[in-house]
Amino acid sequence: MAAAVSLDWTQLAFWALITGGTPLVLLAVPYLRDKISDRTMHLMLGLSAGILGGLATIDILPASFSTAAETPELPPQAVPLGIAGGFFLLFLVERHLLKPGETAHPHFENGKPIQSFGSLAVSALTVHGTMDGFVIPLGFAISNTMGTIIVLAVAIHQIPDSFAAVTVGMVSGSSRRTALAYVAATAADTPVGIVLGVLFLSVGTAWLPVGLAFSAGTFLFVSAADLIPELQHRSRSFLVTLSVVLGFAIVLLLTALPGA
Repeated sequence: MAAAVSLDWTQLAFWALITGGTPLVLLAVPYLRDKISDRTMHLMLGLSAGILGGLATIDILPASFSTAAETPELPPQAVPLGIAGGFFLLFLVERHLLKPGETAHPHFENGKPIQSFGSLAVSALTVHGTMDGFVIPLGFAISNTMGTIIVLAVAIHQIPDSFAAVTVGMVSGSSRRTALAYVAATAADTPVGIVLGVLFLSVGTAWLPVGLAFSAGTFLFVSAADLIPELQHRSRSFLVTLSVVLGFAIVLLLTALPGA
């Protein structure tokens, strides 16, 4: 069995505070305005889709394959199966945890909600957020640079997720207190994911490539099978398309920084 990974708990606690604290700036939103416009929601979700797709393809998957090449005890199919496992896990969660017709992100028509949402929708958001946190210690197990890139991208991605949580609470007819609880849930899920990632690494590094691949699979699902189809249910807005490209470009820029 491979040696366990030594991680800096102080560093991880700091990044948990950053990624968990980012959504808390939105706690005031329910008191500042009665609703978030669907255009703003779609732009934020487009940014989130680009960030997750960029993280998976630019950072996580290359690291997963390169690490697997240095781990001879893993079979060649380990990384592809890890990707499929993460992808289909979220597919099953959204298909069977959520009620028929209910998705993790609210749909609008002419500014009005056209489907019902509530605690189950937020449950899907928290599953996504937990996977955001899960990959952070795995990234630091590869290098400090990769871990930092993942943390910064996740912190940015947390903002659209929290906008979605606020909107879910508002369009479902929930009270402002419930909407605040939804935001708090999206703030807590990433630190919980970090702890799960540390526990995963505690058994050693042999399964690190599979863990990275699993995380990439969940990111690809949320980006390509969840968020982007959500953005296409209304008019095809150039600004929304631009927001997806911008999210991808943010990850590319972070990766291209000196020392990355």
